[in-house]
Amino acid sequence: MVKKILKIIACIAASVLLILLVLCLSLKYQMSWKRTNVGMEQSPDGRYSVVFQAVGEADWPFGASHAKVTVKDENRIVESFRQDISDDGVQFRPANYSVEWMKYGVIITFMGSEQSDREVEVFYDGRDSFVGYSDEEIKDILSERYSIYNVEEITKDANGYAIRGDGIVFRADESLAFHDSYPEEVFKTVTDALFPERFMRSLDWDVKEGELPSDLVYTPIISMNGPGSQDLNSYCDDICEWLDCCFDRLPYIRAKKMYDSTGFILTAPGYEKAVFGFNNMLRLDSYSADRVGFYNNLYTCIDRYLNHEYDFFNNIPSGHDTVDESDDTLNASAKITDDAIRQWATYDYEVAYDFPDGREYALVPIDRALGSSFYILMVFNEKGNPDSAELVNSDPFNQNGGEARFITFLDDGNTGFAALSYAGGSEGLLFETVDGGKSYQEIILPSPKIELPTGEFYNPFVMPEEAWEEADTIYLKISQGADGDYHSEKLGGARTVGIYASTDKGKTFEFIREEAEHEGE
Repeated sequence: MVKKILKIIACIAASVLLILLVLCLSLKYQMSWKRTNVGMEQSPDGRYSVVFQAVGEADWPFGASHAKVTVKDENRIVESFRQDISDDGVQFRPANYSVEWMKYGVIITFMGSEQSDREVEVFYDGRDSFVGYSDEEIKDILSERYSIYNVEEITKDANGYAIRGDGIVFRADESLAFHDSYPEEVFKTVTDALFPERFMRSLDWDVKEGELPSDLVYTPIISMNGPGSQDLNSYCDDICEWLDCCFDRLPYIRAKKMYDSTGFILTAPGYEKAVFGFNNMLRLDSYSADRVGFYNNLYTCIDRYLNHEYDFFNNIPSGHDTVDESDDTLNASAKITDDAIRQWATYDYEVAYDFPDGREYALVPIDRALGSSFYILMVFNEKGNPDSAELVNSDPFNQNGGEARFITFLDDGNTGFAALSYAGGSEGLLFETVDGGKSYQEIILPSPKIELPTGEFYNPFVMPEEAWEEADTIYLKISQGADGDYHSEKLGGARTVGIYASTDKGKTFEFIREEAEHEGE
């Protein structure tokens, strides 16, 4: 009886072990050996094909996926190989490969989010080496890739080929893939022709070279003109028109890799350079279908850059640090004589602020050039008495000229605002002080992103008019300036002003609403 029971137990144990073994082998097969068809690419003449299969599952948790690739000449296997793809643990899929058919073989490129693109060359006849293409074969390649039908010169040297086609000089190597720099050179040629001839902006280049001609990357450095916030719409317009011209000459679909590898570098007065890449912040793959969407994304990115909202742009002083008067480069008043101050105290002025204790702070124009005035800030301890005048700031508008709009201070006596108009009163600059006028920093307000009928964003509110404080909140009123023509449908077609608010003592402002502009404003 005992033997019978033991025999039954042994059979059960063996069955359990067998089931576990089958489950383990099944899991192993699923994870490591199972082949799943992912896709097939066929040559234009239908003779050759490349079959892609996923092998097992991607390594857990975020490891490489595994692929088997088979190149066939009709039913004959030319070559078969395995390839690992680093793509953040995602299973092998069509997005991980591309195929380019050449005369003597096929170029298979493997791509993943955690790896550089990897090329594999497979020759149809199984050869191991390649001596390059003939001139006629090169012309055929360029015609198919870029629609170049006028190849003026092909010169072979120790580093490959120097080619001139459709007026563009570029290089190519001798590999089966025929890596060339034509897209990069077209991009640079078109850009050089537009700046500054068509778009009045300075242009420089950041150039990076690699092992292959196609590794060349040109990144244009394109400047904003004057105060960044006032140039925002024009800058975005110019960037989009520049891209239109680039795509007219070389469509995105023909040079996707080149366009996605570059972008542009923005420079603006008072800011560090900022890189805007076309493969992260600003994507070009939907540009043609949604140009307005690209424009608005570009507008938003640059607006945030001008307001120091990106960590890597935050090398700029915040504007709320008190100036160290021991610094001779900032303490310009230390170099000004008493005679000059007494003379300036007799000049006429129109913009001033009266403190309750009888002191008057005045923006006094002391120089004028090309229709713009340049100001100092003086305090008259007795209003109207030049003998009581003292110099507070020799350059409150930080070397900017124009016409003073207003100066005001809040109840604490240290925080205040001053505004300057320029361009005939069409636009203005706003400055803030937190040390009683000893130093001022320009404030760049975030755009209200008013939507045009075309769907594009813009900012009609460009002229500072007033600053005041209520219940621990600072408010700013910004008008449209002399040339503004925006009328709000929400407010019955009224011409409007923008209202901004700050709840952190003027460190940051946000747009809160529009208000109808009253007659006479």
